[in-house]
Amino acid sequence: MRYLPLIWSGLWRKKNRTVLMLLQIVTAFLLFGLLQGVNSGIKQAIARTHADRLYVGSNVALGDALPISLLPRLRRIQGVTEVSPLTQFPGQFQRPDQRIPITAVDVDSFFRIFAEYVIDKAQIAALKANRTGGLIGAASARRYGLKVGDRITLIAPPRQDGTNAWTFDIVGVFDVPGDEPGQIIVNYDYVNDSRFAGRDTVLAYLVLAESVARSPAVGLAIDNAFANSSHETRTQSEGDMRASQIRRIADLDFIVHGIIAAVFFGLLFATSALMMQSNRERTPELAVLKTLGFSDRVVMALIVFEALVFCLFAAAIGLSLAALLISRTLPVVGTVSMPAIVILSGLMFAVLLALVGSAVPARRGLKLRVADALAGR
Repeated sequence: MRYLPLIWSGLWRKKNRTVLMLLQIVTAFLLFGLLQGVNSGIKQAIARTHADRLYVGSNVALGDALPISLLPRLRRIQGVTEVSPLTQFPGQFQRPDQRIPITAVDVDSFFRIFAEYVIDKAQIAALKANRTGGLIGAASARRYGLKVGDRITLIAPPRQDGTNAWTFDIVGVFDVPGDEPGQIIVNYDYVNDSRFAGRDTVLAYLVLAESVARSPAVGLAIDNAFANSSHETRTQSEGDMRASQIRRIADLDFIVHGIIAAVFFGLLFATSALMMQSNRERTPELAVLKTLGFSDRVVMALIVFEALVFCLFAAAIGLSLAALLISRTLPVVGTVSMPAIVILSGLMFAVLLALVGSAVPARRGLKLRVADALAGR
């Protein structure tokens, strides 16, 4: 610690160059934190999914409708504990930029499948008793000031009466740990009877297997039951469902790792060049330190620790900014903060960057001869 003031003063010897290096490293670690944070957050959200929760969709394409007539047969398949039809469509509340998705389900089965949802059982019973009732997500309730007893109208796909205004009575508010739910959960029967298009169809079926161990066998049994029929199914676990949705967008791992590798490769050269230039300018100062009794190894250690302090300081700023920005992104995938592994990886990269960037200057400091340095050779 007694060398810290000496290290800190050396860092700020040329303020303009130091600020330039600082901005370079902060920007690199800000980008690293954002990209790797989202990537790791998605992977952790997938890892926390329930393996016994299955999604049954059309084998033709995701989003292709399935008939509601499959429901009784699904319930009879061995190993199936609960089944709920699922239909979803976007809803607009008051203004085009205010979205509340509408999720129509079988209420009893849905809340047994998603047992982690936080809601009063009396509110679930109220939804069952009220055909036009709805349970609003806590995030939307906070955002739009909605509460139990309110009646809201959402603009959504056309109804049979020719309008596209869907009115629901809010009978409860639900929350989901580690998420920010914004949809409104309503009765499937009401939506099915009222909508103009897609009547007697579902977007997918939600299935709860009797155990995690039997989940793959139950999924296979479901697909086999409807094989070679006019409505073949494709059953996926919750984790597989999320992973396949991400893969349809892009190969996230390849993109993230490619960008990070390119950024750090360029940063390594830029930082190394600036560090070498700085230490060449300070050669007489290093010679004076040796004249005052600093050993070769101490001078080399000072150069290395100077790079470590600077890189860790800049990385901490970049990762802190990334954590602030990413808190607005990760709730979408079910994580509310930057994973600790990303911060740890970022600090390890900072140490590696400092060691590699200071390797040549540190070696020059170790081999430096006082007479040659003071003579300008």
